[in-house]
Amino acid sequence: MVNEVEFSSVIRGHHVYKAAWSPIIGESLTCRKDDRKEAKEDDEYAVRTYLEADNKLVGHMPMELSFLIFTFLKASHENKVQVKVTGSRRLENGLVVPGSLLARTPSRAIATKFENEIIRLKELCTHMDITVLKLRQRPLFL
Repeated sequence: MVNEVEFSSVIRGHHVYKAAWSPIIGESLTCRKDDRKEAKEDDEYAVRTYLEADNKLVGHMPMELSFLIFTFLKASHENKVQVKVTGSRRLENGLVVPGSLLARTPSRAIATKFENEIIRLKELCTHMDITVLKLRQRPLFL
C-alpha cells in the first residue's frame, strides 16, 4: 500500500522560467531537493519543480512549504511529491502557477505526520491558499 496526502499550493518563480515553460493545466511535475549552493543561499531547504516529461527545471516550492517537503523527501528514497498544474499563472509574490500536490510514501506514520504538519502550516500561514485533502491509502499498482 502507498499512503497519499494531497494538498494545493503554488509553484513559485515562474517569472524566472516563463521564457522556457508555458504551464498547461493537467501537466505533471516532480519535486526534488535542490542541493545547489546558490539555492541554499536563498532557502536552506530549497525544493525545485521539474517537468516530468523532460526533467526541465521550471520553478520552486514556496519557502513556507519547502522545509516540510524537503524533510518528507529526505525521510525515505521511496517518498515522492508530484504536482499537477491546476490553473493559469497569476501575480502573487512574483508569478506563480497553482497546483495540486500529491505526497506519496509507503509509511503510514510519515504520511500522517506530513498531513498534520501541512494542516498546522495552513493554520499558521493564513496568507497562503492551502487546501488539504484527507490522507488515503491506495494499492501500490495505482
